[in-house]
Amino acid sequence: MYQVSQQARTAIAQLMQQHGGDSVDPQELSIIAAGASGRAIMRSPLHPGIIGIYWTAERADNNSFLPAAHGLAAAGVRVPAILAEQDCGQGCGVCLVQDLGNADLLSLKQADWETRKAAYTQAIQAVAPLHRLTPDWPLQPGFDAQLYRWEQSYFAEHYLQAYCGKDATDFLSRPALQEMADWLAALPTSPVHRDFQSQNIMLTGETATLIDFQGMRLGRPEYDMASLLLDPYMSLSPAEQEELLDIWETTRGENIDRNIFAACALQRIMQALGAFANIGLNQHKEWYLNLIPAGLTSLKRAMKLAPTGSPAAHVAACLQAVL
Repeated sequence: MYQVSQQARTAIAQLMQQHGGDSVDPQELSIIAAGASGRAIMRSPLHPGIIGIYWTAERADNNSFLPAAHGLAAAGVRVPAILAEQDCGQGCGVCLVQDLGNADLLSLKQADWETRKAAYTQAIQAVAPLHRLTPDWPLQPGFDAQLYRWEQSYFAEHYLQAYCGKDATDFLSRPALQEMADWLAALPTSPVHRDFQSQNIMLTGETATLIDFQGMRLGRPEYDMASLLLDPYMSLSPAEQEELLDIWETTRGENIDRNIFAACALQRIMQALGAFANIGLNQHKEWYLNLIPAGLTSLKRAMKLAPTGSPAAHVAACLQAVL
């Protein structure tokens, strides 16, 4: 069950009162989400259409939310409107944003394919202008060889070693992993969402809106698409993934490089499996461990995407040896 600090409750309640004029009891705020990131997201029954977000400096990207929200909105990218904001000092802050309801892409998991495909198409169209931006606000540190290696290490330490009991050091010492990281890091970059998965895409009618974009940085757009199409929460079939890749190519107006997509897919799903194991084992949120089988399925599908002789194929062989 979510727990939030009294400081978070009070800050959100006070800003809601300043914005709407009605007194808000901090204890009557209902929690939408809260976690180890230092963010708390809440609603008040007195202020429909508004969500309060409070954050601390616990994560470096928390204070990137407001600059990204303003910058993306100004560029025409669909994100929630910022209604009020306040600096709380010591790296903490609070803001009120447009409430988009509870219907995210994940809520369509059991829907028929045509319904899901229409929603995915909207999501792809929503993120496309983000990938074409030249941001004039600070982003998080971009993807480089060190960050790609960190994702590999995160997977090895938390999934392979802590969860599976296998040798992380032996896996990480294989040259193919460093070579793929170096190869990806040398490619041209564009802004990426960084966590473009089903729970971060809100649906209102036939429109998709992006949330949780505070981790924006420079990277490869294929990383975002791998996050979406191999999302363990949704478990798309290979045929569905291919259909959506065609839609993305049409939206971009160019063919994608399958070598790059496969490498980004391996990176993303390794990172996700590391997160599931870390949060489940070390943060004692055991329900994340239930996501590991789906994550492993996604990783094995990503391994099959790697063209013969590509950097991703060499890493897939390393993974095959330890899974």
